[in-house]
Amino acid sequence: MEIQSGILIKNAVVEDIEFVVEAIVCAEKGNGNFISYCRLFNISETEFRKVVRKILEAGIRNFEFSLENFKIAMSGRRPVAAYGAWLEGKDGISSGMLKISALKSFLSKESIAYFRSIAPVAEEITIKRQTGTFQFESIYILEDYRGKNIGKMLVQSLLDDLRAKHPNVGIAQVQVIKQNSVSLQAHLNYGFTIAAEKTSSNPEILNFYSGKTRVILEKKIP
Repeated sequence: MEIQSGILIKNAVVEDIEFVVEAIVCAEKGNGNFISYCRLFNISETEFRKVVRKILEAGIRNFEFSLENFKIAMSGRRPVAAYGAWLEGKDGISSGMLKISALKSFLSKESIAYFRSIAPVAEEITIKRQTGTFQFESIYILEDYRGKNIGKMLVQSLLDDLRAKHPNVGIAQVQVIKQNSVSLQAHLNYGFTIAAEKTSSNPEILNFYSGKTRVILEKKIP
């Protein structure tokens, strides 16, 4: 689907894995300088990239590290943006369960044990994804291509595909850290509105996330 001169939207394929890894990493950093997963599992960015790559290659479906969820914006032969979305709870399994299972398959026992030790703090701003909704995650646009309407068109392309497969779904959601003002404002511009928030008063939460409040933004689909 051509959205403007020289830009094409396509489904992600195996050859796009490296760009999708980059998209996930940069989206996780947001406007901060660290990756929450690295803090949550006590791993380096290099190890996180390796784990995400392995999960994408494994072809697990219906959660945030699924390659088939992603659309890629291309400028000629160059990928310049990516975004992913899926139907939450498809086949009766939550994306959260799929993610934990995938991470346990590729992370060390020590990393999993560390996560369990700090989980009570991290979960203070965890919000369960709503079954039967479209969930968006990991938007990334190269700096030179921002402000060109590419994000909005990625959202629409993902929604068009998802609605074709699941015509009765009427809500799309995305979760962001409220202090990530760039992502928050971008999604407001994409037609999402703030539906709920969850805040932690525990100062330790900032050891794992770039802010203390998680926000659900919601978009009604006509």
